[in-house]
Amino acid sequence: MSLPKKTLAATLSFLSVFIFTKAEAGLYGFHHYNPYTKEERILNLEEVPTTIRNYRALMRDNLLMLIRYAKEQKKDFKIIAHEGQDLLTKSLWEYDREGYNRARRQPNAKDDSFLFHKNFRELEPERHTPAYEYLQLLDAIAINNLYCGKNKESTITQNHNLGLITIEQCPTKDAVDEALVSAMIDHKITYGFTDLDNAFSTIKNHNDLNDSSKNVYEVSDAQNILILTDDSRYTDKNQLVENLLKTNYDIIVIKPLFANKERFSAEDIQRLRFKHNGSKRLLIAELNIAETSPQDYFWQNDWQIGNPSWLARKSFVSPDSFIVKFWTPEWRQIISRYFKDVVHEGFDGVFLTGIENFRYFEQQNPLE
Repeated sequence: MSLPKKTLAATLSFLSVFIFTKAEAGLYGFHHYNPYTKEERILNLEEVPTTIRNYRALMRDNLLMLIRYAKEQKKDFKIIAHEGQDLLTKSLWEYDREGYNRARRQPNAKDDSFLFHKNFRELEPERHTPAYEYLQLLDAIAINNLYCGKNKESTITQNHNLGLITIEQCPTKDAVDEALVSAMIDHKITYGFTDLDNAFSTIKNHNDLNDSSKNVYEVSDAQNILILTDDSRYTDKNQLVENLLKTNYDIIVIKPLFANKERFSAEDIQRLRFKHNGSKRLLIAELNIAETSPQDYFWQNDWQIGNPSWLARKSFVSPDSFIVKFWTPEWRQIISRYFKDVVHEGFDGVFLTGIENFRYFEQQNPLE
């Protein structure tokens, strides 16, 4: 993975940030840092916006840009999306947005789209649309708390045989076990935990359920998964690799760079693609497509909210990360380069996070 050249001073500054800042990485729906400010909630807008961007379509566009490239390079490259079920089809918000924009252009026009509120149901995505293409290119989607919460599976995933991974934060160990059993019955893969502090940062104490010697080539072949999106508890890359090699998880999700700065060698990746018992598993790289942090190798020392202009606000799920205006050309160029490197590093696929950040921009541009 090619890294940009930096001066000695810049490198020392970067390392000081890494050393003194815990590189916690959260997942949408579980971690809650940097909540909405009073101003963001009140949204005391001086004037009503003439048009509202379709942030869902813009997020879809970014996803498709990356996924198309990956599939062109490696047809069997796995794509797992975390959350973002509303992107699988044209949603109520998108219909309402169209109605809003028509009404603002023609104040006296009848706006039938808002009537969807009364009897709207989840519609099947039309063929030859971005939503349909996105749905077809996904190997699986990971959703939060299907069994230990109030989340529901989209009928779209059921109707299209899309692989489903559930991430369960349960109140007790017994509840975790019940979720795992229910998932087995439903032919779903589940990652369950009770302690959020250790949920995505440790290998130990996670249920290696259905430990098997079966080779895993597809997400649908897997019976268990380890999600390790925060590697800050490990002192060095080799320690992490050796600990992972002792497991029999069918799917392992890790960051593509250890501590966001050190690449895994080709030998590391090849070894990690095999379980402790010798059978094949899927090694998946986690990539946040709508956030960045001072730990990222491309981070510039003078960056802050508003500079560059596409750095929008602090992350809701990570204490030191920032939400980006993901549709800007500058960000699309950065994330494309990063994604390209991940595709060619030898991983079996990607676990895409940060997708739900489109909701922040919707909240800042309300339809009502």
